[in-house]
Amino acid sequence: MERWFSRITMFWMLFLGEVQSQDWTKCSTGCTCDGNKMSVTCNGLKNVPNDIQKDAKKLNLEYNSLSKLSPTAFHGLSSLTYLSLFNNKLQTLPPGVFDHLVALGTLNLNSNQLKSLPPKIFDNLSKLKELYLDNNKLQSLPHGVFDKLTELKTLEIRNNQLKRVPDKAFDKLSKLETIFLHNNDWDCTSCDILYLSQWIRVNSEKVKQYTDGKYFADPDGVTCQGTMESVNKITKENTFQAGCPTTTQQMATSPASTTTTETMTVREKQTKPRMKIFQEELFSKASIFFCQVIFTQHVSLVVIHILAEIPLLHIVCVVRKP
Repeated sequence: MERWFSRITMFWMLFLGEVQSQDWTKCSTGCTCDGNKMSVTCNGLKNVPNDIQKDAKKLNLEYNSLSKLSPTAFHGLSSLTYLSLFNNKLQTLPPGVFDHLVALGTLNLNSNQLKSLPPKIFDNLSKLKELYLDNNKLQSLPHGVFDKLTELKTLEIRNNQLKRVPDKAFDKLSKLETIFLHNNDWDCTSCDILYLSQWIRVNSEKVKQYTDGKYFADPDGVTCQGTMESVNKITKENTFQAGCPTTTQQMATSPASTTTTETMTVREKQTKPRMKIFQEELFSKASIFFCQVIFTQHVSLVVIHILAEIPLLHIVCVVRKP
């Protein structure tokens, strides 16, 4: 009896040891998993698998053939802290695709074919620290697209087709340490460039390049499209467009400056009607004088009526009987 019991005990010990030494749960099709399945890497895919481990921390979907994503592709993966879609064929992102990734710290979308981003696409990624959008075809950014990324430390948007960034695009990124802006189509002939120019001047130490394994500040390397002029050298005075308004950054420097600007706008609106009234009064007096001359010279009423119909003169004469 004791011998039988000892054999049973030994069998269970061996069985449990085998269970602990092997991953008995199958990994997603086309994917490989580490020993505890916290890291998942998938290759040769055209679609994101729908059976990825729910408590996975890291999902590597690099070098696949993903051309589109389902709006719910990552909705069951709320534990992810790292997601890489590097080097795929994504042209668009469906709204809400990242909404459930509340623990995500790194999102890599480098080297895709993205031409635009949906509004609020990153709004639920409040813990994101690194966002990579290099080497896409981005032509514009939605207003406020980075506003919720208050923990962001690294933002890469170099090698795109951006001509400008929205007003106050980076103002909420209080913890930003590194940003890559180089090799875009920055349009320095437009007044819209003034915000970016001012921002780079104020945050020059954050505007960096990466060469030979090292990061270094390079604010002057962000240049205007078609020239080697640095974006941070562009001011209201040297833009090619005349009549640029005061930059938002300057307008928002203090409540007093904002009030002054608003007051100037009101005054400007009030000035135009006053000038118009003045012109009308002046013209009216001139018209009366002209009519008086006509009466003095005894010009016929027929001539007066003919002159009154000439649009260029707009003459109005009041004819009274003597």
